[in-house]
Amino acid sequence: MLLCCMYHRVEADKDSNSRLILEQHFRYIKESFNVVLPGEALSNDVPNICLVFDDASYSFYQYVFPLLRQTGIRVLLAVAPRFILEADGGIGSEKRLSVPTDQMMQSTTYANAVPFCTWAELRELCGSGLVRIASHSYSHKNLLFSSHLDDEIKKSEEVIEEKLLQPVDSFVYPYGQFNASVAEQVGAHYRYSFAVGAGDNVSWRGVGGILFRIAADDLPDPTSIFSRSNLMKYRLLRYRLYAKKWYYMNHRVPV
Repeated sequence: MLLCCMYHRVEADKDSNSRLILEQHFRYIKESFNVVLPGEALSNDVPNICLVFDDASYSFYQYVFPLLRQTGIRVLLAVAPRFILEADGGIGSEKRLSVPTDQMMQSTTYANAVPFCTWAELRELCGSGLVRIASHSYSHKNLLFSSHLDDEIKKSEEVIEEKLLQPVDSFVYPYGQFNASVAEQVGAHYRYSFAVGAGDNVSWRGVGGILFRIAADDLPDPTSIFSRSNLMKYRLLRYRLYAKKWYYMNHRVPV
């Protein structure tokens, strides 16, 4: 079993996790799962889990990174380079954390309030050995309707590798949306790609090359997402994902 979980901001709004819940959640994961990053060996004895944080908001650096250092858990962090500045320009943490989620990528908010991690912070995260960077496209566009698909897929990889001096082998679809053409272009640049949709992936090949993720924001408690009944459900949903992936790979409709 390979479960991939999807997270966004922390302590931000009603759709985010609290620090307390996330700390307890991470400790449970540490005790119960084999935590892996893309391509690493999977255990046959315990469930495997890959934790993926989208967008690289500043709350990741402020709240999640300390928890990673406490627990030793490693995660994948998806970055859209257009919104990443070299440094914060002296803007305080309170302002950086206070930007509403739906405004973070609007207009010049990303430059005026720096709600995302900076390149300097991303280098620190990577240097810790606890965070691996994935591409989240260049500017977080819906790839089904982007007129600059090559830039969104390829340019993001080039910028991240230039800034962080490390290879990028994973891509996280913005809004979880893709079709056959998009997936083919992503596959030409990245070994692993992540979409949205609960289910057991079995291996790093996922479902037809796409790894599906369980939504793990706004958790009601630290552990119920991994209850015995839910783990059984994820196994059953694997078969639904094959049908779902086939449908969306042949129609211009988002997953």
